[in-house]
Amino acid sequence: MEKLVMYRKSLDEIDEKIINLYEKRMNIVKLICRYKEEHNFPTHDQNRENSMLEKNLSKIKNEEYKKYYKSVLNGFLEASKAMQDDIKNGK
Repeated sequence: MEKLVMYRKSLDEIDEKIINLYEKRMNIVKLICRYKEEHNFPTHDQNRENSMLEKNLSKIKNEEYKKYYKSVLNGFLEASKAMQDDIKNGK
């Protein structure tokens, strides 16, 4: 049981780092949204999403984890698009 507690503590520490990076990411998404609005660019760009997936998958060293990464990236992208839509709609 002691190992499980230790493993979970490690996950908690990693989650804290992910949360900090997520907040930084969303701050940049806000800037991108404003830029897109100022230059009349569409909020969603499927080509960009596809290239992000391809680029990021190539950086994952453990092949076993690659099949799960798409859902991770999709979660980030869905949150980013939802926030952009909210900003665009004045929410």
